Amino acid sequence: MTLKIKELKLVVRLINFYDFFCSMKDSTTTAILLFAQSEKTESASKPIVSYKKQNVLLWKKMNEKVLRSVQKTKLPYFISDENSQVGNTFGEKISHAINSVFAKGFQRVIVIGNDCLELKSHHLLEAGKQLQTNDLVIGADDHGGAYLIGLSKSGFNADEFSGIAWQTPSVFETLQAVFSKQAIALLPRLTDCNNSFDFKKAVHKLSFSDSFKNEILSLLQHRSTLNHKENSFLSYENHILNFNKGSPFFLQIFV
Repeated sequence: MTLKIKELKLVVRLINFYDFFCSMKDSTTTAILLFAQSEKTESASKPIVSYKKQNVLLWKKMNEKVLRSVQKTKLPYFISDENSQVGNTFGEKISHAINSVFAKGFQRVIVIGNDCLELKSHHLLEAGKQLQTNDLVIGADDHGGAYLIGLSKSGFNADEFSGIAWQTPSVFETLQAVFSKQAIALLPRLTDCNNSFDFKKAVHKLSFSDSFKNEILSLLQHRSTLNHKENSFLSYENHILNFNKGSPFFLQIFV
């Protein structure tokens, strides 16, 4: 009996070591790419709140929230905004950014934006897990697009990817067609926020105790009760970014 218990403990230790090894391997081969605009640029193209100052603040909060979710994963991450994106079309810009991450030695990239209120760190970690055995991971949104796209270097074709009709209701279906001969995994469907209706729909899905829910509701109701710090470290106005536990580097990494 004592021998069996020792053998069982050894098996458990080996399993734990294997899980640790896999997580370490994933953290060195998978990176997150936050492909988004700064709050001022985003605010100009998406006027969710009628007051300009509050609309900028809304997108600042959205940028801060997604960055916190990214940092919780402990995965390496990069940010590509309007100051670093290269290309004429959306497809060219996002393809160039993805290839730039691959060029740094990563084998898998998880691409996200800043407009999904429901996106959590566990969605990102699940995408990383699914990329171990799939070439494409898609998190579909309610408009036929995607709030998350996970890609493997071996299955990525920049020309085909850039040619997708981006920012249209056909993105989700087109992605599946382009990668039809490769392994695809799907994440739960979430809401991308492109207008005030989307925001109100998504914010009511957040838990009652979520302080971020109250902040967004306050902005959507045209209130200015937030304790806003103009020089927040997480602001996209600050062009210095910590690469997790390393020395800071400039955002313009994709030029």
